Amino acid sequence: MRRAIAAFRDWHVAILLGLATIGAYGTASYSIGVLIAPIGRETGWSTASLSAAYSVGVLGAGIVAVGVGRSLDRVGSRPAFLLTLATGAALLFAAASQTEAAWFAATWGAGSAIIGGGWFYQATMPATARSFPVRRAQAFQVLTLLGALASPIFYPLGALLVDSFGWRTAIRILVLVMVALVLPAALLVHAPRAPRAEHGRARGSVRAALRRPAVWRSMLTIALVIAASNSIVLHQVPAMQAAGLTLAAASGYGGARGLMQAPARLTLTHLTRRFGVPGALLVSYGMGALGIAALLLATTIGFAPALAVVFAVGCGVSIGLHSPLHGLWVIDVYGEDHLGTLSGVQQIVASVAGSALPFAVGWLVDATGGYSWPLASMLALQGLAVASLWWQRRASRAPAGGRIA
Repeated sequence: MRRAIAAFRDWHVAILLGLATIGAYGTASYSIGVLIAPIGRETGWSTASLSAAYSVGVLGAGIVAVGVGRSLDRVGSRPAFLLTLATGAALLFAAASQTEAAWFAATWGAGSAIIGGGWFYQATMPATARSFPVRRAQAFQVLTLLGALASPIFYPLGALLVDSFGWRTAIRILVLVMVALVLPAALLVHAPRAPRAEHGRARGSVRAALRRPAVWRSMLTIALVIAASNSIVLHQVPAMQAAGLTLAAASGYGGARGLMQAPARLTLTHLTRRFGVPGALLVSYGMGALGIAALLLATTIGFAPALAVVFAVGCGVSIGLHSPLHGLWVIDVYGEDHLGTLSGVQQIVASVAGSALPFAVGWLVDATGGYSWPLASMLALQGLAVASLWWQRRASRAPAGGRIA
């Protein structure tokens, strides 16, 4: 018991932010993937219009993230954390009462944008990095290991709540669960602001940092990966249903995909020591391509159990690795002086790509009546991400190792 108390005392910031990650991602990002089919059946709203709710949230999260990032750099974490939780939760709760597709997209999109901008990794990773200047890799591992539980918890929970109470009550319960998980971090985490020079201002300028080619190459690579992974997160359940699975079975495989993120993150230290952070990212992107290819094949020949396993392992390992690896990578590329602000700008770039493709996937599903072409587009983006990362490595002429301490 004493060891457990001591461990919590040492790592409580990362633990609280990890629990907040479960609630924020679980409700604002993952649950909509379970809700799309039941909402569409009951209301008659199209897949494209419901995908728009998700895409608005992803795109808006980038805009919110810049303001949150500047707040993290200038005054620390508490003001932005409290404000985004209160406003985002209220809007998500209001989405459950909407009777028009446009209003549902507006309220859900705005609520998930505020939660995403304030509580997704582009905000919690800088807060963690500044709270743990020495044991950063270990703190990231704690944060993301807990965060990996979001989809294994919220996909089955969302399906259970929809089956038991209907989608409107399910949304309300999910929002309350989110608040219970996020509020402790909003109240108790006090991440410091950015380091300051002698005159009291941050060293260097954001504008100068944004002119560096390495910054934009990194943002391009991350945007391509986020576009593909966001589309998988949103559409994996309906895609598996289209391949012949029930909602419960598809949600179970979606949860298994999320569960695979945890063992993947246990390999983080080993992979970065062996291959460096960019090399470990290449492993992650390759596993993602394998998982998407398995799901694409399943839509053609039927969802065999072996393909389900390949999908869950490939995409689960990929998303499990690239989230913390991106966090470690951008610290090296961006530096720490404007880490929060640049992470917010990165989120805008990633949000444009990450909102456009999920919406395009929904449109292609409506236009083609299936998931073959949409999944092929996700696979192509994963390949482009590998090429972009390779370009960054060659251009920077960096050694294989990354700075992960």
